[in-house]
Amino acid sequence: MSEATRSVIVVEDEPLVTMLIEDMVSELGWQIAATAQTEAAALHVLEHCTPTLAILDINLGQQTSLVVAEVCRSRRIPVVFTTGYMAGDVPPECGDAPVLSKPFSLEELATALQRGLISVSESLPS
Repeated sequence: MSEATRSVIVVEDEPLVTMLIEDMVSELGWQIAATAQTEAAALHVLEHCTPTLAILDINLGQQTSLVVAEVCRSRRIPVVFTTGYMAGDVPPECGDAPVLSKPFSLEELATALQRGLISVSESLPS
């Protein structure tokens, strides 16, 4: 897949954090397919969009993004989680998806995006 066609959805309930992630993703050469602040909005986006990867904040206020992650996995869309949680507090439902603790650097995001892409390509049937 060429770098020019890589797109992400960003699911984050804090608008300033969303803008920061958008800037970082763009700097890394990715396109923003969509953003959402709630589980319902993210699920609606996924009805109309198939991004290369999803960046999901684990905690969306009163909800989590775990249902969104499950929909992404069922559609073979890799997931990278972001969180303000400590590593030991990350829900086991996150599985082996990359998890970035906030705040994170551009380099950490780049590594997580690459890991997310690799994890899905490794799980594809030969």
